[in-house]
Amino acid sequence: MNRNLTGLLIGLVGAGFTVGAYSQTMMSTTQCLTVGLLILVFGLIVKEGFLSL
Repeated sequence: MNRNLTGLLIGLVGAGFTVGAYSQTMMSTTQCLTVGLLILVFGLIVKEGFLSL
């Protein structure tokens, strides 16, 4: 799988966490937003080629 597709898939997971922050009850809203944003940053790092999977 190429870098762009991998970065996109990781970004979609992060966006899902971020958007779902207000509708779930397992984590606090702040924790869910933080996890989502960290996943988005991780996807960006993969997409830009600083880290390969």
